[in-house]
Formats: sequence, C-alpha cells, structure tokens
Amino acid sequence: MDKKLRFILITFLLGVFLGALDSGIVSPALTTLIEDLGIDLKWTVWVVTIYTLVYAVSMPIVGKLADLFGRKRIFLTGITLFAIGSVIAGFSQSLSFLLVGRAVQALGGGGIIPIANAVIGSSFPKEKRGMALGFVGAMFGIATILGPNVGGFFVAQFSWRWIFFINVPIALIIIIMGLKLPDDRKETKKPSLDWGGAGVLSFVIISLLLGLTNLDTNEFAQSIQSLMVWPLLLISVVFIYPLIRVEKAAKDPILKLSYFKDRNIVLALLISMITGIGIISMIFVPSFSEIILLLSRGQGGYVMTILAVASGFAAPIGGVLLDKWGAKQVVLLGFSLSLLGSLSFVYIADGWITLSLGMILSGIGIGFTMGTPLNYIILELTPDHEAGSALSLVSLFRSVGTSLGPVILAGFIAMSRATFSGSKMSEAIRDVILSGYQHMYLAASVIFLIGLILGVFLKMPPKSSNVHNS
Repeated sequence: MDKKLRFILITFLLGVFLGALDSGIVSPALTTLIEDLGIDLKWTVWVVTIYTLVYAVSMPIVGKLADLFGRKRIFLTGITLFAIGSVIAGFSQSLSFLLVGRAVQALGGGGIIPIANAVIGSSFPKEKRGMALGFVGAMFGIATILGPNVGGFFVAQFSWRWIFFINVPIALIIIIMGLKLPDDRKETKKPSLDWGGAGVLSFVIISLLLGLTNLDTNEFAQSIQSLMVWPLLLISVVFIYPLIRVEKAAKDPILKLSYFKDRNIVLALLISMITGIGIISMIFVPSFSEIILLLSRGQGGYVMTILAVASGFAAPIGGVLLDKWGAKQVVLLGFSLSLLGSLSFVYIADGWITLSLGMILSGIGIGFTMGTPLNYIILELTPDHEAGSALSLVSLFRSVGTSLGPVILAGFIAMSRATFSGSKMSEAIRDVILSGYQHMYLAASVIFLIGLILGVFLKMPPKSSNVHNS
C-alpha cells in the first residue's frame, strides 16, 4: 500500500471511528443526564430517537451532495457539523438544547460512513478493495465496542458532558488531515439537489421509523392501533407513489429508481436490512448471558466483548476473503455462521464454553456480512460518480432493519416476561425467561436463513465488467 492510499485510509477510518463511537456512547449516561437536566422520563427516548431519525434522513441527502459537490468537501463539512453538534450537546442546560445538539450531530454524521466507504472503495484497486472496506467494518466494530465503555468511564470519572466533548479533538484531527486529501471537486457548472425528492423521501423515512419506534412489542395488537403508529406507517406506504412520481420527473433524482430495477441491487438492499435486524438480535446477548451464567445484572456487558472482538477481527478477514472468493461467497458464509450462532444459543448454550461458541460464530458472521460485501456489491453495480448516493441507500436500509429488529424480535422475550411477576428468580421463572430468549433466537435464525436464501440468488457481474467505472 503506497503512502497516499495509506493516508486516505487512515483519515477516513478516523471518521468512521468518530461516527460509530457515538452510536453507543450515550447509553450509559442517560440516567445521569436525565437527573442533571431534570428531564421528564417520557422524553428520555428522544435523546436517542432524534439522532436516529435525523441520521437516517440525512444519509441519502448527504450521499447525493457528496456525488454533486465532491466527497472531500462534504465529508469535512459533516465532521465539522458533528463537532459543532457535540459542543452544543455538551454545554446544553436543557432538553431542547440537548436535542438540537444531537440533531446537528446526526446531520453531520449521516454521511461520514457512506462517504468513507465510497472514497476508500473508489481509491483502492479492485483486487484490494475488499481488504480496504474490511478495515472500515473492523473500525466500526471496534468503535461500537468502545462506545458504551468509554461513555461509562466518562460518566463515572468526569461528567456526562465529556461523552460529547471527546468528539471535538478527534474531529479537529480529522479536519486537519482531511484538508491534505486530494481535491475531488466536481466540474459541473451548476450542480443542484433534487429538493422535491429529498423532501418527500425524508417524509417517508421519518414516518416509517417513527411508526416502527412507537410500536410496543409487549402489547403489539394494542400499540399498532395507536395514533402514533398506524397513521405513520400508512403515510410511509401511501407516500411511496408521490415519491416515485417526483423522482421520475427529476432531472437528477436523489433516489435512482433504476436501482430498483436491478435484481442484484434490490437483493443487496434487502440483505442490508436483514443484517440490521440481525445486529439487533445481538444486543440481547448481555441479558441472555446473565440468565445462562447466573451473573449479576450488568455483568453481561463484559461477556459481550467476546462477540464484539470476534466481529472486529472478522471484518478485515472477510475483506481479504472477498478479494479472493467474491462478495457472494462471503455473504453466504457470513449468514451461515450467524445462523449457526443463533441456533447454538437456542439448543446448546448452557455454560461459558457453549455460550462463547455461539458468540464467536455470531460475531464472525456479523463481521463478514455487516457491510463490507454489500458495499463492495453496490460499488460494482453502480457508476463511480453515484457511489455516495448508492452506499447511503445501503446504510439507510440497514437503519430500517435496526428499527424493525426490536419489533420482530423483542416480542418473543416480552411474551415470556408477561407470564410472571416478582423480584426473585426461581428456577421455574428462569426457565420461562430463558424460553423467551430461545424463541427470540430461533426467530433470528429464520431471519438469517432468509438472508442466506437471498444471498444464493445474488449474481455478480463478471470480473471484466466495467460497470463501476461507467
């Protein structure tokens, strides 16, 4: 790897680290933050929800802006906004200022990972592209592991405000390095964004994610009748038709409808959504391990490190295998391992060794499928000048999956918990709760099986294809 490519890789990997770190760093601080700012408990969810919504909405818009105005310029703008949002959130004295800060953070963060994937994927030669994208997956995994631990450290040793302030020096380093990146400014005389498409698409995304977020899996039948659920889900479906009309009329649409006529792109997007659901199944591992191993509440988070480390190591290895075998083979292997991992949670997990086996299998499976092969597939199937928009779409579908995941999976645990009450866990109660988790992982196994079947139907273009550079 020459010096120029190494510098590009390090700069954008730092950006990925910054964006991914914030996904989990806030969670340990929520209780302290609520008490310090005097936030009503019912508004707590919005500290996370506002970030999720703005992040999802900004991804396709920022991806398109990067294709129009240059990826370096938009990437550095995103890093700057992320830092500004962090400062606002860190100095906030009320919920409103905190939410503004989180929204600005998300607006900046929405394009960081898709743009990083686009630049790294476009910069490296095809025979090394998988390896380079694998490093992105590894950095994402490492940051995700560190997030809650770093957040807990700052809350315990300093103040919750430092979970935001820590972003500022990292962002400054990235900006200084980013200014030295080669300029990729577009020569287009009058680039213009499809504002109509951006508006309708944002409306559809917000309605869909809000509707899914407000679903209560414990009382599904009742919650889906709520005015905060079914009207939003209905709106998200109904407005798909106006979105299609607007995008057909647009000179340079923000959402390329031609993507949805390509079977392989559609399959890659559906697989991305399934990986999002699959990732959600892993967030239950800490509580599941506490029940299996009879650990104290909170200690399951340390056990999760096994899965996270396996995922972090697997991502770059998956990238190397991708260069040798091809994206389809890595997707199939990843889903097969994830399927085996989930089934091991259902049928054999009864102690440290068997639980660790399931976590290692699941971690490697997620590391292989989390992003690297899907990003590679999209880069292969779309022109280079559309890479930002196309990869943003992959991230958007993954976000929909992570919103849909709790709706599908958490209900199995909720149903089992609804059958008892009391603070002491007898053997009978433990068996009931454990049964709920096992049913949830059986459902996750079905999800991974669907991903595996979809992967079988992927048909990559021959190696001599020049689609990527068209």
